[in-house]
Amino acid sequence: MKPTSPTEFWDNLAAFANPVPHDIPGAMRALGIEVLRELSKPDSTEYLAHCPAHLTLTGKQDRRPSFSVNSSTGLHHCFSCGYAGPFIQLVEDGLGYNRVEAFQWIARHGVYRTVEDNGPAPEAEETVRVNEASLALFVPPPARACERRGVTPEACQDFGVLWDPETRHWILPIRDPFTGELWGWQEKGKRYFRNYPTGIHKSLTLFGDLTWSGDTALLLESPLDTVRAHALGIPGAFSSFGAYVSEAQMRLLKARCRNLILGLDNDTAGRTSRDKIHGRWRPRGLPMKFLDYSHTPAKDLGDMSDADALTAYENAHHPWRRRR
Repeated sequence: MKPTSPTEFWDNLAAFANPVPHDIPGAMRALGIEVLRELSKPDSTEYLAHCPAHLTLTGKQDRRPSFSVNSSTGLHHCFSCGYAGPFIQLVEDGLGYNRVEAFQWIARHGVYRTVEDNGPAPEAEETVRVNEASLALFVPPPARACERRGVTPEACQDFGVLWDPETRHWILPIRDPFTGELWGWQEKGKRYFRNYPTGIHKSLTLFGDLTWSGDTALLLESPLDTVRAHALGIPGAFSSFGAYVSEAQMRLLKARCRNLILGLDNDTAGRTSRDKIHGRWRPRGLPMKFLDYSHTPAKDLGDMSDADALTAYENAHHPWRRRR
């Protein structure tokens, strides 16, 4: 049935796919993104460019092409700052459009297609398929490592967090938000992190208890900060795997809670992302507060003492009352 309103139009569109331009390089140029290089693969091409969101999220220019758009799926990803999502979101962010306007822009730039037109999206680039047995090499985190991060073994077990005894790195599972299927994991150490398999689209899911639903959720950047919040008894804590929070992640949060506390890092990238989320999602009916950093110099919840972390959560405030 033909949609009769913008709302029905969007619901119908979102029900089956994200639109992808046939001419992705042309659409990128129309958005002011210069394609610097093409990497051909057996089933698709990656178009490399400077990240259009890098300066906003990090305060620095992207001086090397760390951003790519896939010709088959339209998914974009910056491996440096974490900016990622479907092509329609690239149009939204670049032109300041809402979702319906972005769809119309794509449609005007040639016949559009959907990811489903090409069959299922290609899997991550690693040839070895990831499954639960892949985690057998890892062990529960040792007590001393838990103590240093302010987490408990019980909280790690609840969130499936493991430890690589060979590299002494944390292993943070990345799962399908609907089925719980293991997609891969993030390996994190001091000044080191790696996503496995390469190219995993963690912006399509959240880290946390994906079965949880309730009144108030807390959104943090770091998965380990999410475990810390859980260890402190804070319910509904989730991580976006970084300062960039995708539309898909926000839809997952909105489906799980009635209120959201934005606890992104207290730095330029975190505050910029926080304000953008509030401006975009508060009008969509999701009440939000900001984690309170006014009493501490800490950059994130993981840097706070237990008392300060609980105070930051309990004193979460509306943006018009206090900003930092």
